[in-house]
Amino acid sequence: MKLRQLTLNNFRAFYGEQILDLTTQDGKPAVLIFGNNGAGKTTLLNAFTWALYGTFSEDVEQQHRVIHDQAWSDTAFGETISSSVKLDFEHEGTRFTVTRDVTVTKNADDQAPVTPRLTVFETLPDGETRAVPNGQDRIEKILPEGLRRFFFFNGERMEKMFTGEENNDEVKRAIKTLLNLESIERAINKHLPEASKKLAREIDKKSDSRLSELSDTIERLQQQHAAVDAAALKLSKDASSYQNEVDEAERQLRANSQAAPLQVQRARLTRQITAEQDKLAELKARKRERLSKSGFLAFTQGNDETVMKLAEGMRQRRELPAGIQRSFIDGLLEDRQCMCGRPLEPHTSPYEELERRRYNAGLADVEARWVYVDGQMRNLADERQALLEDLKQNAQDILAVNEAINRLNAERSDVDRQLEGVDVQDVQRLEQRRKEYLEKKTRALIEHQQRKDEFAELDKQIDAAKRLFKHAEGANEKSRRVQRQVNLVEEVAKAFTEILVLKTEEVREELDRKIKEVFSRIFIKSYIPEIDDSFELHLKSPAGVAIRSTGENQILGLSFVGAVSEVAKNLRDRRTGTDDTLAAGGSIYPVVMDAPFGSLDLTYQEQISRALPELTSQIVTLLSQSQARGKVMDNLQASASSMYVLRSITPNRQAQEETITINNRAVAYVSHGDFEHTILEKVTV
Repeated sequence: MKLRQLTLNNFRAFYGEQILDLTTQDGKPAVLIFGNNGAGKTTLLNAFTWALYGTFSEDVEQQHRVIHDQAWSDTAFGETISSSVKLDFEHEGTRFTVTRDVTVTKNADDQAPVTPRLTVFETLPDGETRAVPNGQDRIEKILPEGLRRFFFFNGERMEKMFTGEENNDEVKRAIKTLLNLESIERAINKHLPEASKKLAREIDKKSDSRLSELSDTIERLQQQHAAVDAAALKLSKDASSYQNEVDEAERQLRANSQAAPLQVQRARLTRQITAEQDKLAELKARKRERLSKSGFLAFTQGNDETVMKLAEGMRQRRELPAGIQRSFIDGLLEDRQCMCGRPLEPHTSPYEELERRRYNAGLADVEARWVYVDGQMRNLADERQALLEDLKQNAQDILAVNEAINRLNAERSDVDRQLEGVDVQDVQRLEQRRKEYLEKKTRALIEHQQRKDEFAELDKQIDAAKRLFKHAEGANEKSRRVQRQVNLVEEVAKAFTEILVLKTEEVREELDRKIKEVFSRIFIKSYIPEIDDSFELHLKSPAGVAIRSTGENQILGLSFVGAVSEVAKNLRDRRTGTDDTLAAGGSIYPVVMDAPFGSLDLTYQEQISRALPELTSQIVTLLSQSQARGKVMDNLQASASSMYVLRSITPNRQAQEETITINNRAVAYVSHGDFEHTILEKVTV
């Protein structure tokens, strides 16, 4: 997918028609757009997603006010007024024009919510242009809405992209979208179970009550399974919603002059507690792994000494197994025939020579075997001692971490009490609200874990019922035929599940490798990002789990976006030229981002400005003047095919007019005018 042009018409802050050329040159993948706070950078970012999906991001206020205020005000009652966003882009050789618009008849002073209309046209490589009847479906196939958060986003909020279980689930769904595996997932979760149910219902309840009962049991358990899954998903969303309320209350507390120092202290203690809890989980996991691999050594105390004594006696008696030399000579003496065919008689010289050789035969092998047994037993003692020392150290580490957690919790409780005692009514209200939603979140997470446990138990019951159905003896040929068909459907479902797991893990590993590469180019500390099996993104330091600052979260999020872009491109490249359905998925996507530097300091701004052009083949960046100075501006401008300024027009004559310096010349940034609006102006590169 490659963006070509965005056209706005009376869309929110933009009055009249404004055109943004998005074409880029080879080696210069960036389009830079500079705007003051309030000029419309967020609106412009949302124009892309509104055109594609008809929705705004959560931070957009008054979402029903799509039409520019002045255009609405100029429209007389009874007359119609329109607003639209048109996006032109190319995808795999076909050019698309997506237009989403609203046209309303003005009957009131204020705008009311209205459903926008979508039209999509495609122009084929041969020049033929035609309407796309199911436009939204076609857009979803090109860039599914589940992926939009990775390619159209605000840099200041990207740290929330992968925090919380709900977001982790969204990441997993996005990976499956990248892989084009939704069809397989639908087959596993919907189509195959429905086929299995339909087949099983053909079993006659009277002639084969056993198979019929098992089929009914499976269907009942699957219905419970689906209900529990839905309940767990709702609880996860509720917990995320409650956390948002907690975050908002804490943000307002930080803004309060009296509560701010205490709130900052509490936030710091919370981060430290989270880091210690992560460390505790890691120590416990390490202990489980050590015991699972070497726990048996604890039960070998004394056995090794007994074995060594027995082996020493056997060695002295030459009873340790020592190959086939002696047994071979014993065979010759028993047969009384040499290997050359000559007879062997007792008391003859050849017979006595063989007896002499028999006595010494295998001594070297016996000695070698003894050395081996002795070494193994001594290693066992060393390994047992090492296990004991590791477990002692692990127990000490766990004790230290628990003590740290208890200490930090006590400090945080003290801060909580101090906040409750602040003699400001608003602070007390916010603190009470924070506690209320924190308690709600805790209850939701506990219930969510209960649903997950219930879900796992139902999984076991369903598997057990399916095994009984598979191996039950059908009462008649019809039942046995249905049984074979149902079992075949189950085998297909298992195969599809294995494919889904393998493909998802393959991309997870590729994402993990790629995010490490991107992160190392930007970050100066020796931290290492890691995507775990649950698709949760962690940051590891030499001391363990890193305590991440807001800036570090932003760098982590940006690295993740770069990794997703690169993996999408690699999947698309692998797909090209293959007919394998399972190799499908992936594409080349643009990145449109507002405030790429967030609250980062100058050092990281400079490093990110160098790394941005390498994230993807096309990147549209929205910046404020404060984010584009010095080396940052030089780096960005070197990769830019075009640059624009969002010039704010204000009727407030008290406001100072401003300019921004681009290419050593002043460009109007804030100007006086008759009404509030924003003009999109191109600047010579």
